[in-house]
Amino acid sequence: MEFTIQTTTPTQPRPRLSLSAPLPAHHYQPAQTKRTDLAGGTHTREMAGIRDGGGGLDDEALQQLRSRATQLLLKEDWREYVAVCSLIVDGASASGDRRVLCSALAHRADARARLGDLPGALADCDAALAADPAHHGALLSKGALLRGLGRYAPAADCFRAALAFAGGGGAADEARELVEQCRRLEAQARSGAVDLSEWVLAGFAGRCPDLAEYVGPVEVRRSAHGGRGVFAVKNIEAGATLIIAKAVAIGRGVVTDAADGGEKMAVWKEFVDKVLDAAEKCPRTAALIQTLSTGEERQEELVVPSMALFRQEPQDLSLSDGGSVAREAQEVLDVDKILKVLDVNCLTEDAPSANLFGNNGVVNCGVGLWVLPSFINHSCHPNARRTHAGDHAIVHASRDIKAGEEITFAFEAEDAVLKQELVKSENDLANGGDMGALVVRLEEKMRKSMVKERRKAFLRASFWNAYSALFDSDKLVRKWGRRVPGEAVVAESVADAVGGNESVLRAMLRGAKDGNGCGNRLEVEDKVLRIGRATYGKVVKRNAMRALFRLTLDSNNNSNL
Repeated sequence: MEFTIQTTTPTQPRPRLSLSAPLPAHHYQPAQTKRTDLAGGTHTREMAGIRDGGGGLDDEALQQLRSRATQLLLKEDWREYVAVCSLIVDGASASGDRRVLCSALAHRADARARLGDLPGALADCDAALAADPAHHGALLSKGALLRGLGRYAPAADCFRAALAFAGGGGAADEARELVEQCRRLEAQARSGAVDLSEWVLAGFAGRCPDLAEYVGPVEVRRSAHGGRGVFAVKNIEAGATLIIAKAVAIGRGVVTDAADGGEKMAVWKEFVDKVLDAAEKCPRTAALIQTLSTGEERQEELVVPSMALFRQEPQDLSLSDGGSVAREAQEVLDVDKILKVLDVNCLTEDAPSANLFGNNGVVNCGVGLWVLPSFINHSCHPNARRTHAGDHAIVHASRDIKAGEEITFAFEAEDAVLKQELVKSENDLANGGDMGALVVRLEEKMRKSMVKERRKAFLRASFWNAYSALFDSDKLVRKWGRRVPGEAVVAESVADAVGGNESVLRAMLRGAKDGNGCGNRLEVEDKVLRIGRATYGKVVKRNAMRALFRLTLDSNNNSNL
């Protein structure tokens, strides 16, 4: 799926910041939010029942402010919500009401976090805990902020404190689960070990598993092919996780097969708005985006970024000093440059839930920016693949990689002789043409040209959408099936050349129903496991892949009874 950039000025997006999921490390340095006098002027304070001479809030004024805060919370008007909380904080401070003060500070912290003012949010949490070290809401809010910043150990300390003071019941269960979540994320951030087996076996249903960012044994260097690339710094085993990166932003939509470009453009525009919003709030994010190429620089002008930008240790993170690069990026936000960066570096999001078990004519349309994976070049001889889970891209080795070797994703081959056929294929796909005829024509051309098997596999990968459309249609299979190789044979060929994906895996599983020329069940199972490892790396364990194979095969057998 292709997206074309439109250099129009985006509308100002509504701020969103979820405290329920980890934030990428590059979000740790937010812009200092421009704040007006959130405590309100003298007239506002008098209306709220706050007297400058002291005395705090009377009960009626407090109730009115709480009612107003509830309305703003439901409307998600976070700026006004902060202003109302500030009035309550001032009043509670004047009256010495510690309970109301701590509660208002904790709520204001949550709202400031949603606005991207993380320093202000942490300051509110610290102020609340200074007044009451056992305040449950402040402990949970601070823990969520630290977890979002990738500081899993101190976040766990906050949640443990909340657990200690919770007593029992649901509050204790929530705190206990948060402590365990931080423990898992801390281990994952250090090792890159991920297990998505249960999620995959469930057909990607339910909430995506929590993920932490991770940078493995790789670094950005100058590429022999020009520009920059990502290289292995030691020998890497097939299936090993190389990078886990959280997107700066993602634009998603549900687009029907017959949709025009307008719906896709709406997804793109929403995505651009989110990227610019993230860059405005966070100078570190802006600095990372500007390390990417616009496609217009000369090769010698491209600077190789330090891996310290991507591999921040939790103890090195600072909210007060983002470094000169981050400060310079925040001084002038070059929107035109960011738009050019997005045009060159965006990745379309693979939506496995739409591919593995088939779809109903609906395409999950997703485009996003993952900074470090954007440095990975493409090749006809790839050694890595990415899997998308939630807002994260997991890059793993699809084969063994030697130290010093460049990490590359699969590139759709464009043979000069068959380039015209590729254009015709795209037109046929767009206009609902006969994919069976296209596949037969390609197979005959390759046979007459005596194309070697490996090259044949790359060409099949380039036309995989056509092959997939053919094998997905019983009508087309009956019409053309005798003139093309079996589905599992084609899937295995493509997987050997460029690695697996969910669609290739599905084809192999479906072709396993009758063996389909791929050997007996044990042989087919071995091939499926190999394609599954190329598809998911080590994030899906072998036992889970074997169970998936058997479930699918048994389902196929039952459907024939």
